[in-house]
Amino acid sequence: MNVLRQGKISVATLFVLTALLGHSATCRAESFELKNGDRVAFLGDALIEQEQYAGWIELMMTAAFPDRDVTFRNLGWSADTPSGTSRCGLSLLQAGLEPADEGWKQLLKQLEFVRPTVIVFGYGMASSLEGGMKGVAAFTKDYQRLIDATQQMQQGLRYVFLSPLGRFPDSNNETRVRTSALAAYTKAIEQLADINNGVFVDLSRTAKDEDLRKDPIHLNDAGYREAAIEIGKTLGFDDRWIGNPHVEKLRSQILKKNVWWFHRSRPANMAYVFGFRKREQGQNAVEIPQYDPLIAEEEQAIAMLRKLEGTSVQSKPATTASRYATFTKQPTPQFTVGKNLEVSLWAENPRLNKPIQMNFDPAGRLWVASSEAYPMIEVGQTAPDKILVLEDTNADGKADTSTVFADGLLIPTGVAPGDGGCYVAQSTDLLFLKDTDGDGKADLKRRVLNGFGTEDTHHNLHTLRWGPDGRLYMNQSIYTRTDTETPRGIVRLKAGGGFRYNTSTMRMEVVFRGLVNSWGHQFDDFGQSFLTDGAGFSGIAYSFPGAAFNPTPGARRVLGLISPGSYPKFASAEIISGSSFPPEWQGSVITCDFRANRVTRFSLEEQGAGFVTTQEDDLLRTTSSSFRPIDVKQGPDGALYIADWSNPIINHGEVDFRDERRDRWHGRIWRVTWTGSTPKKKEDLTKTASKDLLHQLISDDRYTRDQARRVLLERSDLSEEDLHTWTKASSDEYQKLQGVWLQQGFDAVDLQDVQTLAFADDPKVRSAAMRVISDLVDPATDSSQPLHSKTALEIYRQAVVDEHPRVRLEAIRGLGKIKTAEAASIALTSLERPRDRFLDFALATTMDELADVFMVALNQGQWKPDSPSRENQLEFVLTNIDSGRAASYLSKRLAKESIPADGSGPWIELIAQAGGKTELTKLFEQIMSNSFVGDTQVRAIDALATAQRVRKLKPAGDLNRIRTFLTEKNLNIQTAVVRLIGAWKLNACVTQLADLVESSADSALWDAGLQSLQEIGPQSTAALTRLTRTNNKEIQRQATVQLAALNPQGAAKPFYQLLAGLQEEKDLVNFWRKVLVKKDTGKILAKHIPATGITEAAALAGLTAARDAGRNEPDLIAAISPYAKVTPQTPELTPARVAELIDLVEHNGHPTRGEAVYSREDMQCITCHAIGGVGGKVGPDMTSLGTSAPI
Repeated sequence: MNVLRQGKISVATLFVLTALLGHSATCRAESFELKNGDRVAFLGDALIEQEQYAGWIELMMTAAFPDRDVTFRNLGWSADTPSGTSRCGLSLLQAGLEPADEGWKQLLKQLEFVRPTVIVFGYGMASSLEGGMKGVAAFTKDYQRLIDATQQMQQGLRYVFLSPLGRFPDSNNETRVRTSALAAYTKAIEQLADINNGVFVDLSRTAKDEDLRKDPIHLNDAGYREAAIEIGKTLGFDDRWIGNPHVEKLRSQILKKNVWWFHRSRPANMAYVFGFRKREQGQNAVEIPQYDPLIAEEEQAIAMLRKLEGTSVQSKPATTASRYATFTKQPTPQFTVGKNLEVSLWAENPRLNKPIQMNFDPAGRLWVASSEAYPMIEVGQTAPDKILVLEDTNADGKADTSTVFADGLLIPTGVAPGDGGCYVAQSTDLLFLKDTDGDGKADLKRRVLNGFGTEDTHHNLHTLRWGPDGRLYMNQSIYTRTDTETPRGIVRLKAGGGFRYNTSTMRMEVVFRGLVNSWGHQFDDFGQSFLTDGAGFSGIAYSFPGAAFNPTPGARRVLGLISPGSYPKFASAEIISGSSFPPEWQGSVITCDFRANRVTRFSLEEQGAGFVTTQEDDLLRTTSSSFRPIDVKQGPDGALYIADWSNPIINHGEVDFRDERRDRWHGRIWRVTWTGSTPKKKEDLTKTASKDLLHQLISDDRYTRDQARRVLLERSDLSEEDLHTWTKASSDEYQKLQGVWLQQGFDAVDLQDVQTLAFADDPKVRSAAMRVISDLVDPATDSSQPLHSKTALEIYRQAVVDEHPRVRLEAIRGLGKIKTAEAASIALTSLERPRDRFLDFALATTMDELADVFMVALNQGQWKPDSPSRENQLEFVLTNIDSGRAASYLSKRLAKESIPADGSGPWIELIAQAGGKTELTKLFEQIMSNSFVGDTQVRAIDALATAQRVRKLKPAGDLNRIRTFLTEKNLNIQTAVVRLIGAWKLNACVTQLADLVESSADSALWDAGLQSLQEIGPQSTAALTRLTRTNNKEIQRQATVQLAALNPQGAAKPFYQLLAGLQEEKDLVNFWRKVLVKKDTGKILAKHIPATGITEAAALAGLTAARDAGRNEPDLIAAISPYAKVTPQTPELTPARVAELIDLVEHNGHPTRGEAVYSREDMQCITCHAIGGVGGKVGPDMTSLGTSAPI
């Protein structure tokens, strides 16, 4: 009997059984073999996933039985667990909106599809990193559930259980703790193998040499070979493949098969191919099964090669060209250029094509991620994409060399030169590429991180950017999910957000969440982050650690952006710094409006703890639809360089992936200069001495400053002593800040230096210092000299009440790293200073992080709300932390005492936002007993309404008792009760409400009464009908509107009667609009037009209302048009009619006249809408209208 399935065995018992039964796995290994027709599934976390790129384990198993047809399928996934945690990337639902068990469901679907007869499991590393010692029991239970599920799918399944790899020995305490946990998981896996008649393979001592690892917990190619040897030994397999000269040919064929299987099993663009947006791209779903014959062809070749006898196999030549795209030569765009600016073409095809992201290196060369395969690789196509390096070697303002640094890439969406090579975001990976032999081409390729989502390829990992702290920053977009496995832990992110990654220590963290397409990120001179959004329509975002923006799945709060109004979609961000542009441009954000074929500028100014932007004039714009600017960088000569995607087609899902107009050949880089600047000579900073580079850190030129830092961080000739001496040598606070940032990049911050900056005169420097201190006090800090929490608390104690709000914000966020009640208490004292939305967000986020320790202190009386300021702090906490935590405290507190009659303290509002049924009942009973005085009674009644509307919670008992207050003389109380009756939907109060409305002279009261009658629902129909006949015309009209929402047919007669009495156009239009809110009301009104008809004015108003706000009322339009003396026209848009319209636009269109009509004062278009930053911000920005896709 399987005792695990009964759930009656402990982990400790498993370890004992292991000692007793450990020999059984060895016995089974002696008889383990692969049979003819076997399908082997590799299933696990990154240990398994990365094997698909090495192929050694599969090769070993293939070669062991050369006379048997055995096929292999890799189902590994980075950071996965036996419950399928990482597999939501296969979901048909949007990231972050899937149910909790979605990963498990997808795991089972994959296994059902593959139908294995043998499973090689490789779980444990990710689970140990995420769960630690506490997670062993859950891991064991989930693993057994998975085994049970596979046995239900396929009888006679055989299992091989691989242990996790052992970690490198390390003196770091964190590593020692994780190594101990890893041993516990290994023991649990060994016991699972015994119980389930599987073979256990211990890899904990395999490939421990550093040359066999890509990092402390993952194998490199050679390491997988060693693992294959160890697995083969344990299984007792033939090892004749070791040293065989024909092995590489077989391995090459296996790797080709694995590529096709990857595209088959983890197709890119899941959101469009099979998922929630498949209606736009569902036709591409037919492509995915077309990989099956390609896989079968490779497996036939593998079968011919697996005897390792040098058999010749003829392979199909690799195909990189598109089968669908058609070349169409593009004209060179003609620009309207901003004042005192010049634009020139710096590079174009054939030197480059399809640039996605670009970054300069310290030698002045431009590195470009280029993709022909975007948006989706074609079936049978070999990855064709490249990293290009362009350079202007003769300083004539044009690139004259172009080198393919790397090719064979799959839709690279980001590139950042650094660490002697470059980092590249592509598909599921962050790669590191390096040229080791000096020929200008990468010959080393390392998968640094894995597990990034590909659910939408223009949402893949992107926007690579080095920060002033020496970390690599990267973003992802709304449809993707990341599950990555690093030696420092598991990092998961669903939907949009950004990462901060230390390439030296492999520490990775999420720094912000949300935004739709955060395709732009840049730091200002003091390390503050600014982001653009390629689909959010809200302009520029100001970000700081822990920021969350709309949309962030599951977020209780989000930050608004800093650009008032509505804007187009923006890609990229650069912040001007240096004399190459005028003084008024310094600190401005430059971004690309790719839909409207323009590059524009926003000025920044401080606003409280944050910032606010103002849109300025465009740098350049054109009517050419092929100009698609998507990236902008300030270069080594001070000029702005703009990457141009060069294609009229820019839409991702909205235009077919195989549309022949998707250009694969063109691409341009434009160069923009200011005529008032002195040309800056390009300098190769890699040839500058380190001591000279230190002084370049305080240059006012962005390129010089940032690239000098990169060179210094990658050199070894600068000692810590030299750096600390330079930092201390100057009294200039900005130099000291640059020194501390460089120290941070080396993970060797001098604590005295950063503490000095914490009290600098310049608040911008103090703010930056707080960010560094936050990193140093973090328990996961990379610094060789962590900052003690007591020291940090004393710094923060002063900083949270600093005169500058941004210093306070950074200190508040830093306190979230110190998990003590004292840290929470210090953070809350910031409420004594002026607040704004940025500070409130920061404090709420920090209190979320410290809620556990704070609530313990509160419940135990260590933190007491014993003063007005403390009561205010408590109110802030309980209204911002998880409502369940707040409700628990409220329940205990209010069980001992009543709510103050004068409403003092935060209790009434807290009950509204977090109280349970018990607390709501207590509040209700105090209301009914008239124990509250003055306006407190109104607050209490409104709190009950809020609890119902927001949280669907109401008190226990007879709620109809509240009707006694309908005769209350206090009008405010009476009105509040009327609103509450609507929220509670008290049917018994309908007649009394109607009587009150009819008799009241107060418009606010009868307005609330009519609204409540509608909320109560159909039971109010008769009462509302009666009120349509009352003597008060305003009540009649409002009652008709409320009645129309419940019973449109019943409202038709009074509607037309009242309509006849209105004369003013605005009154007529508003009345129509209000009654047309409910769906199908227009159809009903169309059928009930009085026999006497309606006035022309009423009909015209009806036509206006029937057509605005996206409303579609064809029946009503047809019925009332005759009264308006117009002929209704609903022309059918046949293909012939569409072609006719296109011809008219192309040959007879007059853009100038159209602009004049749009700008006419009587049209009022510019009241709500802007074009190019000119006009209102109420409605959508119209800049890109008509430019997203060609006619």
